[in-house]
Amino acid sequence: MTFTNCDLEFTLDSAPERVLLMEAAAPSLLFAAGAIDRVVARIEEFPAEYYTADEMAVLNTIPALLAEATATGGVEVSLEEIIAHDPDLVIGYDTATITHDALADVGIQLYVMPPFCDNPPEPSFQSIVDEVRFYGKLFGTTGVANASADALEAAVASASDSPVAAGKTAAALYVTSDGSAIYAYSSLGMVHPQMEALGMTNVFAELSERVPEVSIEEVIGRNPEVLVLLYEDTGGTSITPEEIIALVTELPGAGSITAVVDGAVYPLLFNFSEPPTPLVVRGLAMLIEQITG
Repeated sequence: MTFTNCDLEFTLDSAPERVLLMEAAAPSLLFAAGAIDRVVARIEEFPAEYYTADEMAVLNTIPALLAEATATGGVEVSLEEIIAHDPDLVIGYDTATITHDALADVGIQLYVMPPFCDNPPEPSFQSIVDEVRFYGKLFGTTGVANASADALEAAVASASDSPVAAGKTAAALYVTSDGSAIYAYSSLGMVHPQMEALGMTNVFAELSERVPEVSIEEVIGRNPEVLVLLYEDTGGTSITPEEIIALVTELPGAGSITAVVDGAVYPLLFNFSEPPTPLVVRGLAMLIEQITG
């Protein structure tokens, strides 16, 4: 099988049998494709909030490699540690040590998830469906993968056909766990298609960066009618949805934002919106439940 990954072309002679997974959202693709049984090791922790009890039972049996957190939010692991688990494919992202060339030198293929490439494709629900179908071809599990892809398409179509926030303006913000910084998502983030599917207009859509830092004054000035607050509950820091809401709504002047006045502030764990994986379709359903509940 020949495929392109991060603008580079690769060929695999047979379906991968031993896979090493990076990135907390990656297992959702393997579950959807019916290939989770190929995973022999993992690097990152997989938060229980993202998976069912049965899925976590499977993930907890997969050996975890020793890794160190990086300044950019990923993790770094030695090549020796990877080689010791004898994978024929690593799925995740490249780092200082985990690169296409470095792994190829020891007979291992790296597949960088498209959102983590230097030139990522435009985020969309179609990209998630296409990725699941690709995994089916990659692992020889097209029957399971195509059925999952069809179900994902149907779920998104159902949400889009009856948008629960039609005509509303919205902002999607990433909030650091200590509330020290706020970042707004432009049209380059996967949360943008989520908002569009629900009928909302992203007030920060035109920004040239994917997720630049913004001030609360900028949010107040654009006065969105809905706020989606993305956050992470990892790294030993436990934070509740209520605490995330308070970090934003208690900032000076935030009480004047229409979304705050109307109580239309919806927290969402990060991987339910980023990067594009089947978890995002679940995140769409969770937003619908919050908005209509």
